[in-house]
Amino acid sequence: MNDTAVLEDLVAQERAAMDPYFADSDPAAYVALFADEATYFDPNTPGRVEDEAIAKHFAGYAGEIPPWRYEVLNPEVTVHGDTAVFTFNLVTFDRDDGSVTSRWNTTEVHARSGDSWRIVHAHWSHTEPGG
Repeated sequence: MNDTAVLEDLVAQERAAMDPYFADSDPAAYVALFADEATYFDPNTPGRVEDEAIAKHFAGYAGEIPPWRYEVLNPEVTVHGDTAVFTFNLVTFDRDDGSVTSRWNTTEVHARSGDSWRIVHAHWSHTEPGG
């Protein structure tokens, strides 16, 4: 599989997870992307979240996620054998007035598992709304 095909797969996978995340305040589809042994960093949690704690971490967001519109911007991937480093920016917008509500820099490291890709590490960080 070439880098372009991997990028298309990972963007589609991310959108399929983010759609219910923001439309239904349901992080389950995003959690399902993680491998059993994975790590996660976000700016709202001190330290690293690992393995089964990732599902528990995101369960706390269920029902609390605002119904924002989002865009995945600047997606890129670098493939190294059965590992893909996927980076992108995610911007969220208020559905009522269209204002930017958050901006994120994201890095996800995926490992090929059969015909699919699983997240083995993700790191999300805020960027300034105006920056």
